[in-house]
Amino acid sequence: KVCGIGMESYTVGSHEFYMNYAAKNDILCLLDNGHYHPTEVVSDKISSMLLFFDKVALHVTRPVRWDSDHVVLFDDETREIAKEIVRAGSERVLLALDFFDASINRISALATGFRSWQKALLMALCTPNEMLKELQDTNQMSKLMVMNEAVKMLPIGEIWEEYCRREGVADDLHFFDEIEKYENEVLKKRI
Repeated sequence: KVCGIGMESYTVGSHEFYMNYAAKNDILCLLDNGHYHPTEVVSDKISSMLLFFDKVALHVTRPVRWDSDHVVLFDDETREIAKEIVRAGSERVLLALDFFDASINRISALATGFRSWQKALLMALCTPNEMLKELQDTNQMSKLMVMNEAVKMLPIGEIWEEYCRREGVADDLHFFDEIEKYENEVLKKRI
């Protein structure tokens, strides 16, 4: 059983209502980051939810109030969600990604969304989390701040490009060429 916030542009209750309902009824709570107030972020909820729930279900998307709803991008919140999952216990988080947007090519939406999520996970996995935790646990807050800023400059782009090369897939500058080719050779013939 899963309890979650639903419906596209209307939410009946609050996060606290759904979370408490799920806890009381021993059901999995779903966090859908497309259905929160603009100043509320799901990444802040993951570690605290895992203190009280065996697992948390997560629907990674973008809210309808943004430029192009649903397609996951490599934005601040996506990176923060990945970071929290890696740090707090990835084996306890069930994931679903959303790729739909009727205004753009669906293959492009799927490829962009999935690649954005992979990049966010890569960045989280390449972060020296143990060192940062040790600095926090030993109250070395100034050094923690400096190291958190240094981590932002890690060469994630080069690692991503090497990953794409090893997997035999196009890099970010060229993967859309494959999508356009498929659209012209296959999709347009279906019309």
